[in-house]
Amino acid sequence: MARSAESEHARGQITVVYGPELASYDFGIDHPLQPTRHELTVDLLSSLGWLDDEEVRLESPRPAALSELLTVHSYQYVQAVELAQAIARGEKPPANLAVYGLDTGDNPLFPDIYDAPALYTGASVQAMETILTGQATHAYNPAGGLHHAMRSQASGFCVFNDCAAAIARALEAGFRVAYVDVDAHHGDGVQAAFFSDPRVLTISVHESGRFLFPGTGAIDEIGMGEGKGTCINVPLPALAGDIALVQSLTEIVGPALRLFRPDILVTQTGCDAHHADPLTHMTATLPVYPKLARALHDLAHECCDGRWLIVGGGGYDPADITPRAWTAFFGAVLGRPVEDTLLPESWRRRSRELGGNPPALLLDDPGPTYTSLVDNSLPALFQEVRAKALAELERSMVNES
Repeated sequence: MARSAESEHARGQITVVYGPELASYDFGIDHPLQPTRHELTVDLLSSLGWLDDEEVRLESPRPAALSELLTVHSYQYVQAVELAQAIARGEKPPANLAVYGLDTGDNPLFPDIYDAPALYTGASVQAMETILTGQATHAYNPAGGLHHAMRSQASGFCVFNDCAAAIARALEAGFRVAYVDVDAHHGDGVQAAFFSDPRVLTISVHESGRFLFPGTGAIDEIGMGEGKGTCINVPLPALAGDIALVQSLTEIVGPALRLFRPDILVTQTGCDAHHADPLTHMTATLPVYPKLARALHDLAHECCDGRWLIVGGGGYDPADITPRAWTAFFGAVLGRPVEDTLLPESWRRRSRELGGNPPALLLDDPGPTYTSLVDNSLPALFQEVRAKALAELERSMVNES
């Protein structure tokens, strides 16, 4: 397995790649995906002083080069996105781009529809490079995590797939990567990009496709060809809640990472499993996010010498729940006592101005306003994942050795 010669000198260093220009990825005020989610996250982290830690280094983002986009997207598709931007700017006449998933309800045109996704993609690749060069042990792009984009099609609010591009950069450097996705929606674009690649393990913990977009992510999607066994899906039932998310890490994710032995961990940290999210039905609460962060942090150090790229993702309460969840997640990565953290009044005021209604404490959360039905299906679900997916991964690791 590849190792960076400088990694021992970067122990504990964390790079955050972010700048206000990342808010240019904006489909409009009526669209569910709002840049407010990461703007308020970074604002809250800054207001709390957590970005002032001596081990944290901030870097401004740079756009992805064409060659970096082409590691995961077709040239024809990249050209289509460029055309979409020219149309949106009035530089080209209208054209039907629906075959590319563009100019649709999910992915409407806007004037920076090429430049903005190239920037968030470049930020994730840049964050990965700080790990590859040994400048950092952990790296974070809060504006990343656009995991639905396919090789030749935009999908699910995602134009370019920054997760896949960052992973491709690590593969070029000779590293072996595990990708863990805890967004409520299945990480279908990343799975598709590496479905037959034995160098990448993709794990998605999500609300079952029986209930939610994109309708994929079944247990029997385990990879193909040389990559058979390196794809694991944990399709949770609706209303699964905190316990199911935590158990997914202990029952499935941890054992899978120990089998696969990656060099680098990449996690997509969408927080749309929260009970207040308007697009999903998972009923998680805010206190689960630092728990997930600590579990993934431990796995990154156990399995990857700490090399860990963190990106954002879904979260459709952009002025309150999403920034608080992501702040709690990253605060836990930093070792901060997030459970007792007071929200700065200046931040609460800005949140209210943008439509939020934050409480006094970071993790205050009354939970769902209803009682979920008791679901006894989880033990059987985890057993099926172990029998079908984990067992296939174990076979592939035996064959590899």
